[in-house]
Amino acid sequence: MRPRNVNLIQLNVAVLMWGGTAMFAKGIPLPIPHAICLRSLIGAGAMLLFLLAAKSPLGVNKPRHYGLMATLGLLLCLHWLTYFTALRVSTAAVAILALQTYPVVTALIEPFLFRERLRKADVALAMLVFCGIVIMTPTMSLSNATTQGIVLGVISGQFFMVRNLLTRKYVHQYSGSSLMFWQMLVTGLVLVPFLLTGPWDCSSRTGGLLLLFAVVFTALPHSLFSASLKHLSAKTVGIIATLLPFYGALFGYLIHDEALASRTVLGGLIVLIGIVFETVSHVKRG
Repeated sequence: MRPRNVNLIQLNVAVLMWGGTAMFAKGIPLPIPHAICLRSLIGAGAMLLFLLAAKSPLGVNKPRHYGLMATLGLLLCLHWLTYFTALRVSTAAVAILALQTYPVVTALIEPFLFRERLRKADVALAMLVFCGIVIMTPTMSLSNATTQGIVLGVISGQFFMVRNLLTRKYVHQYSGSSLMFWQMLVTGLVLVPFLLTGPWDCSSRTGGLLLLFAVVFTALPHSLFSASLKHLSAKTVGIIATLLPFYGALFGYLIHDEALASRTVLGGLIVLIGIVFETVSHVKRG
């Protein structure tokens, strides 16, 4: 199988698994910094064991790349903090939809950073996906929790976009697993001080959820996502990742019996059409 097609499969599996993360964010009864810190440290431990078993290098090629790893880790930390806060203050659908505004910005910025031609079709496709997201978003007041979720989701998406662009620039030098190990380690270490503040209780059920969340729904999909950037542009990855609202809504319906509004279905279909078109076009161009 061609490397580009392998990356497309990796990406779609990662996005499917990410669809279930919102359920963990709402189901783990811990403060957000505590949950993210423990998730990151457990996930980093899982990635460390995997890298050691695979005899993959843990270090970096150049000393200055430690700064790169720290930067990627901080961006991931900020992305998770804002995203999880959006999930807590609003609904999963609203938070995920707001997050997915980042492909539009990526499509406009990426060609200038990597000296690539800005394709009008790509911009039009990104706008089509954005229109689908707008249709899916309910009417909101600037004073309610839904608006807060949207603002936080949009900000989270921009942190994620910058992380993706930096990852694409350096991903050929490091494996997706190695990159994710460093990013989760940095995120966990940055948030460790929060574990020392305030009373909090981690029951066996919460511990089990954290373990499942960190290993299966964090370390694995993020590694697949990082690996997919080897032969896919961040713009293409961003557009395909807009399947996340659909998966999130599906998991919400199956697990928490969350209803799907008609505008969510309509907007989701538009997004899905755009993603399928982009995937087919990318394979043909490759």
